[in-house]
Amino acid sequence: MAKGRGGSRRPKQTTSRHYPRTARLNALLTEIVADYFEVTEFDENEAAHLGFLTVTGVEVDSDLNVAEIFFSIFDDQQDNDDEVLEVLSSHRKPIQRAIAQQAKLRKTPEAVFTFDPAVRAGSKIDSILATISDREPDQEPPYETNPELEQD
Repeated sequence: MAKGRGGSRRPKQTTSRHYPRTARLNALLTEIVADYFEVTEFDENEAAHLGFLTVTGVEVDSDLNVAEIFFSIFDDQQDNDDEVLEVLSSHRKPIQRAIAQQAKLRKTPEAVFTFDPAVRAGSKIDSILATISDREPDQEPPYETNPELEQD
């Protein structure tokens, strides 16, 4: 047995190696972007399009070229997606500047805005469930049932 290896064992310290670099960077950028939108004052036109904006996450690609910023808007209606993306795109450079100043990266990724697909899918499921729950119990279901699956 090698000298200095015997006796008491110290517990392993948890380090950042157990939490991948891109995951740490994604969390940091999510915080930076959310803080940017929290302190930024929008004009009336921008505020009308954005409503209640939530940054749901950021995903940076492996070579740090692009940071995809996922967001949702409370009670969002998909008919004004273009206006929302236009407003957010007008804030792209200040957001990249905030990322460069606060994250201190060698290369600042380009910010790209995307509606969060999980939030949209959840909204769609909620609306479907609401229409199903509004049915009368004795009405036929809006879908075909499989008689083999029905129990007696």
